[in-house]
Amino acid sequence: MSAVEAYASSVTVEDLDRDPYPVYARLRAEAPVCLVPAVGLWFVTRWEDVESAATRPDLFCARVDPSPLERTMGGESILLLDGEPQKRLRAMLDPSLRPRVVEASTPDLIEPLAEELLDGLEGRGEAELMSEYFEPISVLGLGRMLGLGHLDGDTLRRWFHGLAEGAINFEDDPAKWKVADATAAEIDVELAPVFERLFADPDGSTIATMLHLADGTLEERVATILPTLKVILLGGMQEPGHAAGTTLVGLLESRQVGAVLDDLALVRDAVEEGLRWISPIGTQTRRALVETELGGTTVPAGANLGLLVSSANRDADVWGPTADEFNLFRPKRTHAAFGFGTHYCSGHHFSRVQMRIALTRLLERLPGLRLDPDRPPLFTGWEFRAPRHLHVLWDA
Repeated sequence: MSAVEAYASSVTVEDLDRDPYPVYARLRAEAPVCLVPAVGLWFVTRWEDVESAATRPDLFCARVDPSPLERTMGGESILLLDGEPQKRLRAMLDPSLRPRVVEASTPDLIEPLAEELLDGLEGRGEAELMSEYFEPISVLGLGRMLGLGHLDGDTLRRWFHGLAEGAINFEDDPAKWKVADATAAEIDVELAPVFERLFADPDGSTIATMLHLADGTLEERVATILPTLKVILLGGMQEPGHAAGTTLVGLLESRQVGAVLDDLALVRDAVEEGLRWISPIGTQTRRALVETELGGTTVPAGANLGLLVSSANRDADVWGPTADEFNLFRPKRTHAAFGFGTHYCSGHHFSRVQMRIALTRLLERLPGLRLDPDRPPLFTGWEFRAPRHLHVLWDA
């Protein structure tokens, strides 16, 4: 066993949750495709190899085995399918997520939420923004877009965290399965009458659209779309809510927030850099259909791969020697936070618009916004990475 293989074998889930980026950096330099036994995945860490594997479904299929995602979501979701089955599910989502539709409808969903939450914060001078602002905006906005406007933010946040316990449970932790299974069962019960109502009386929401574009009886249609809806409940909060918090940390720590305050149009660039700097969803998983060479390494048939878009977004060969830094003025190019190929995130535009609105309204209304020096941001996670708390102060 080589030194880097021994190192990869020593990496723990706790190491990755605390900060995966030093692990990724060493693997990019010494073993860009390497088995990490703690999670049972071959980590693919360089941009070129991640993009290659993600765009070759003839060599690497989307359905890994075993699949924590499939168990958690209760079946095959859009993330686990290739070819025509994946295209059919994507076609059910596309009508409500087209850029023109999103640009027209999202401000009316998100701006009132932002103003309401900021009304409650404005005179205080301090807040924990993840739980009090970014996560509520994200889940409530998503709920309204889906057709779940009757659900409160606490329920939707709890569903997200419960599903996340299972979706990333590559280590097969029974305690995590208990939480995830209970959450999935609760969602099934809660959504059953929603499906019946929206099937009988569609309202233009994403759930109603998907139900009416699916085939079969109501029960068959629900079985087709429910795993994908659970994926949306998971990723739909992770990307906009958590990435917006990450972006704010980047702006404040780098002292570049002043440039954005001088020109709020730069929020768009800040969002893209935040998504690159700490990608909220770090991995696309794949399974090798045949023995294949990737990144100079022979990957055995049947191997499960973690295509680390978060690592690709720090690849110095692509992003230069300052890849680990947040830089609002970095030369523009496409990042990998929303994935590659046919599995590029369907909701990317909705996420981007949510983030832009949330950050713009926050910066407009909280003057002198700064990090609380006594309670610095705490990031955790490797598949889902975000500030677990974000304490800030401002001039009330």
